[in-house]
Amino acid sequence: MISVISFAGGVETNPVLGVFQGPMTEDFGWTRAVYTLPMSIGSFLGGLGALLVGPLMDRHGARWIMAIAILLMGLTFVLMGAVEELWHHFVLQIAGRTVIASTFFMVVGVVIPKWFIAMRGRAIAFANLGQRVGQIAFPVMAERILLSSSWRTAWVAMGITVWASSLLPTILFLRRSPEDQGFLPDGVDLRERHHSEVPPSQTETREEVSFDRRMALHSPAFYLIAGAVSIQSFVTTSIHFHWFSYLTDLGVSSSVAVVSLSLSPLISMPVSIVGGFIAERVPVQKLMASSYYAMALSIVLFLFADNALVAYAFGLAFGVSTGILFTVMNVVWADYFGRD
Repeated sequence: MISVISFAGGVETNPVLGVFQGPMTEDFGWTRAVYTLPMSIGSFLGGLGALLVGPLMDRHGARWIMAIAILLMGLTFVLMGAVEELWHHFVLQIAGRTVIASTFFMVVGVVIPKWFIAMRGRAIAFANLGQRVGQIAFPVMAERILLSSSWRTAWVAMGITVWASSLLPTILFLRRSPEDQGFLPDGVDLRERHHSEVPPSQTETREEVSFDRRMALHSPAFYLIAGAVSIQSFVTTSIHFHWFSYLTDLGVSSSVAVVSLSLSPLISMPVSIVGGFIAERVPVQKLMASSYYAMALSIVLFLFADNALVAYAFGLAFGVSTGILFTVMNVVWADYFGRD
């Protein structure tokens, strides 16, 4: 279920928004700085909004919060197809980025750790697959519609896709925690355990100590992890957003650029699953640091990506590093501070 929500969240990610950057700035005469400014504002506001949304998800679950977020996200994209003025773009993209940053970017890290402890790494990896699929499908979908129709049609089509793929399943199937369904984390059935002759120690999941918010905020590790995550976000956000335009500016065709974009999430899917299993056995901070070094090395290729071969190589290398990173970024918080 979380993977389906992640798929819908892929529509408002930077690779998709970057595909629209060229045609919209050309039609309206905007600069790229003007085009990207509302996304930056919305991301900042979404970060502040997450301080309110996160505790609500903890207490009441994510089902209705995410249903509203999906409804608003689809509406934002449909309305983007009718943009005529710069202020329309600002209002809609600030709203869209605020919604996605305060909900979609957080739901995997909030919900999955409540359901899994021993199998947390692989569960988060599988849950993140939805966003990877979205990052493959939506840029290709947008680029194909741009070639055959217009950017307005592409915006509307993706908004409808968000509603069709995720709204009803979220309302019907998303639940807050395993205890609400008679389970313990990692699929341990409380009812079977109570009626089983097998000792509880052989049926219970691994216990985990959880910090409350006050304890976490007094831990130096909290600020070190937050700093590391924030710093890499500057890098991944800017690369994902300007990837398509950067390559086409260097003379690479739009078809090659979108394939390069799609190769990254394509390779990151199997890599993230492997990374999830590794995260259950290797200290997560070491795995996280390794992914940072791999990302730094991959970016060297981006500096020379003026032909198809290097553009594809960068897509693959960047996908390997982000495949590991986006999994461990969600694992590290729960591993350090617990499922509560």
